[in-house]
Amino acid sequence: MAELLRNHDDIGNILIQVQDDLHNLKEQLTHVTIHGSGEIVDIQALETAIQRTEYGIKKHAEEYLNALHRQVLTLPYVEEKVNAPVEYKWLKSQFNSASSLLFLINQDKWKPKQKKNVINHFLCLLQHKLAVNFKVMCDPRSSSNRVLLNQNYGIHLPAITSRKAVSAQLHKVIKGPMVNNLSVLPATHRRDPSLLPPPVLEEDIQKGVLSLLERHLIPPAARLTIKPPFVKSKAAQLHNIKKVHKKQVSETTERFIIPVQCNTESPSHTPNCKVIKQKNPLLKKSKKKRDPTVTIRRYINYCFTVYDGILKEDSPDFLAFKEHFCYFWGSIITFLEHLQKFLKAYLIPIAMVNGQKLVELALDIELDQQPSTDDLLSVLENKAYVKQIFQCPGQRYKGENGREMAAVKIQATWKQYWDRSAYKKFRQRKWASGVIAISWLLHVQKTRVKKALKESRKRHLENFRSRAKHLAANWNRIRTSRRTIIHVPSLGHSQSLRHNVHDLDIQQNLQMGRLCDIQVDANVDIIYICPLDVSEEMLQYYAKLLGLQAAVKSGNPEDMVDLQDRFKIVTPEAISSFPTHNMCLATQLMYSPKTIKRIKNLIKGKDAYIVGGVLHTDDLAVADILDVPILGSEPDVAHLYSTKSGSKRIFVSVGVPIPPGQYDIYNLPQLHEVLSQLITNNLEVKRWLFKIDDDFGGRGTAYCDVAAHMKCYSWALKKFKEYDKRKWKMKWIQVSKII
Repeated sequence: MAELLRNHDDIGNILIQVQDDLHNLKEQLTHVTIHGSGEIVDIQALETAIQRTEYGIKKHAEEYLNALHRQVLTLPYVEEKVNAPVEYKWLKSQFNSASSLLFLINQDKWKPKQKKNVINHFLCLLQHKLAVNFKVMCDPRSSSNRVLLNQNYGIHLPAITSRKAVSAQLHKVIKGPMVNNLSVLPATHRRDPSLLPPPVLEEDIQKGVLSLLERHLIPPAARLTIKPPFVKSKAAQLHNIKKVHKKQVSETTERFIIPVQCNTESPSHTPNCKVIKQKNPLLKKSKKKRDPTVTIRRYINYCFTVYDGILKEDSPDFLAFKEHFCYFWGSIITFLEHLQKFLKAYLIPIAMVNGQKLVELALDIELDQQPSTDDLLSVLENKAYVKQIFQCPGQRYKGENGREMAAVKIQATWKQYWDRSAYKKFRQRKWASGVIAISWLLHVQKTRVKKALKESRKRHLENFRSRAKHLAANWNRIRTSRRTIIHVPSLGHSQSLRHNVHDLDIQQNLQMGRLCDIQVDANVDIIYICPLDVSEEMLQYYAKLLGLQAAVKSGNPEDMVDLQDRFKIVTPEAISSFPTHNMCLATQLMYSPKTIKRIKNLIKGKDAYIVGGVLHTDDLAVADILDVPILGSEPDVAHLYSTKSGSKRIFVSVGVPIPPGQYDIYNLPQLHEVLSQLITNNLEVKRWLFKIDDDFGGRGTAYCDVAAHMKCYSWALKKFKEYDKRKWKMKWIQVSKII
């Protein structure tokens, strides 16, 4: 096709050249002057141009037709028209050659100007005729194509039937049945099975058993026996389990060719080479003959063999492969280079390459992409054998550049170990520095929070003291006027103690009897902070209970008073937000902004103060938020004297008689010593109580019966009765009697 187009371009160029020659000839004839009536004009230049034009067109037409014979090409036929003057139409039919033109020009009837016009029109007609003839010869569908080729070049083309006639024959409508009628079992035989079926003709038998069944010529329940049968039964062959069956190896992998000596001295003969066929030491002997199916498969897949990573480009298999896939050779040769490099690197002695797979994979992989090991192994016929060698430890260091690769591997392993060790130390130090930094940040944050809490608690304490002084100064006025008491029954014990109390809310709510303050003084209004949710029925119950006092005294139920406006029971909203923290009531109230706002609205413009339980630092915070004083001592003082030892200390300081005992005991040896001394000094006491210092509500109390647990108690009591109480208390008497 490329040659055909090239010839077509050449013909176009020669036509352009012919047009230029004719134009130059036209310019030369313009300056020709005719002298006399009998002189003959020399038009040798015109004859030369025409002959050269015909020779060029003939040469290139032959090349074009040869290309047409090798490749089928159909060019469209375009018919051009040349509009010539009317007076010269007869000229087109009178002459077709230069001799006729020469004859007409030499006629005396032509004037010089007319001769010049005739020559110009002749040149135009000649150029047009050449172009039309060329297009007709290039169009095989033209009716004049065969005639022109025969006249000009002596080519006889075969006659071709008209396409319209052929198309008419193909599209001719044929009427009538296309198939013969087939015989069918009559309906009477189908209704009555007892009737014998009609005989089956030979033509019907040739239609097949399925046709006979569909036409009911064979009953549906008939048992058919086909002789010979389509499938023949045969016993399955059982192989011996101990015998190992191996795949047959093609002859190409069994032997390889080694050229020994070649004699190429005689140029007229082919070189004589001695060839030795040597068995491959890597494969076992095979006594079986070459399987022809293997040869066919190798031809279809274009397999070739690579020995020791070196490809023999002059082998017949490789040459056949190269000839078949020559159009993709650029991608193939790149992939082959990677494959040879891989086989050399791992010292693979023999590798059979599947050419079909190699081409498919080479076309899929881009030029700048490195094929993987799996890609290289996938194109091999003996993939299992190559993979077994490839996976052997140290095989890479036996092939090409093995020593260099081993040195690189050793250096890389050592560098990896060194960098890994350094990286571990770096990570450990980084982790340690992170822990130190986080610990320091937490310490700084904790210190800052502690400092802020210390300053806020100090401010709360100072405000508490100032408000306590104001309350003490105005107490006489406040206790006789209208006032509001805010009861906060909070048990502000230490956190460790509160965490061991499972019913802290109930313990705090045991002080609900403070509502009775409205019965004692008519000027008192109560705001009770309840640590539990109180229902509406419970509020109505307490309202009726507090209003029954007047009716009970008078005995008239109508004297019952409604005191619901004089007391309010408020529950902080934070009691359900911290279910596992065992916070005291004052802390929950501090974290309840809605309740704080409600209390502020209730005491707005009134004299109010807080009556707490066991004071906590959060009680001071609540008092500071509400800006009301607390009727009580400071939290530290309250904690000091609310313990068992604190109460004993108070009683001793004021001289109140107390039963025998001891306080401020902090360890077990001290307890044993103090208890033995108390028992010795007070033998008449038979039961001793033990109380934990900071516990509350009857918790942390135990007792011990001396008479039941001391074996020497009866003897000590007998000795005690020998002396009076005054003498027995002397230490020397107690020691001597015990010894």
